[in-house]
Amino acid sequence: MIRFRVFGQVRMCDSNGRSIEVCGVHRRTLLALLLLSAGKVVPREQLVEQLWGGAPPQGETNALQAHIARLRRDLERCFGPGEGARRLSTSTFGYSLHVEQGELDLEVFDTLRLTARQVADADSPAATEMLQQAVELWAGPAFAEVRERSARLYAAAVQAEEHYVLALEEFVELNLERGHYDWVIGRLKALTTQYPYRERLFEQLIIALGKTGRRAEAAEVFRRVRSEMVNEFGLEPSSDLNRAFQHALEDE
Repeated sequence: MIRFRVFGQVRMCDSNGRSIEVCGVHRRTLLALLLLSAGKVVPREQLVEQLWGGAPPQGETNALQAHIARLRRDLERCFGPGEGARRLSTSTFGYSLHVEQGELDLEVFDTLRLTARQVADADSPAATEMLQQAVELWAGPAFAEVRERSARLYAAAVQAEEHYVLALEEFVELNLERGHYDWVIGRLKALTTQYPYRERLFEQLIIALGKTGRRAEAAEVFRRVRSEMVNEFGLEPSSDLNRAFQHALEDE
C-alpha cells in the first residue's frame, strides 16, 4: 500500500489512504529529501545545505533537530505510536527514513514502468495494464511545491517527469498496436497540447489519424508541427515523424 506520495504535494497517507498533512515547507522538503534516499543515512550537513542553501539559520543543528522531531510526530500520527522513532532513525552522521517496498509512489511507478517494458513483447495486455497503473499514479509534477528549494529535488523532479512522459508514450504505443485508435486520438490531442515539444506524441497522433482515415487532419497536424519546429528552432521534423506522415497518407 502506498503510504508516501511525492507526485504532486509531498505527503504521507494513513492505513485508510487519507492524506496526513505535513505542515511547513521546510518539513515537507526534509521529508522529500529523506524519501529520495529511503533506507540510507543522509548526512546532517547535506540536509542543512539542501534545506537552507547558502544561508542556514543560526543554530542550524538545533533547527534541523527541531524539524526532525516534528516530522517524527507526523509519522506517529500516520503510522501509530512508536513508529516515529522506528521509521526515522538517528545515527552518528545523520538521519535515515525507513520505507517498506511498495510504500512510495515514485518507487511503485518505476517498478511498473520497467516491468512493463520487460514483458511488452511477450504479454502486451499485461504491459498495458501495468503502464496504465503507473500513469494513474501521477498526481501532478513530482515534489511540486518543494522542487525549487533544493537542487537535488529539482533534478529528481525533472527525471521523474521525463520517465512519466516516456511511460505515457509507451502506453499510447501499446494501445496503437492493439488498434485503439479513437482512444489514442482523444488522449493525444490533450497530451500534445501539454507537451508541445515531444515529437513522438505527434508521430503517434498522426499514425492514429491515418489509421482512422482522417488524412486531412493528419496533414494539418504535420504542417503545424513542422512550422513550429522550423520557426522556433530552425529544425526540420525527424525522419520518424516524416515517415509517420507518409504512412498516414497511404493508409487505406
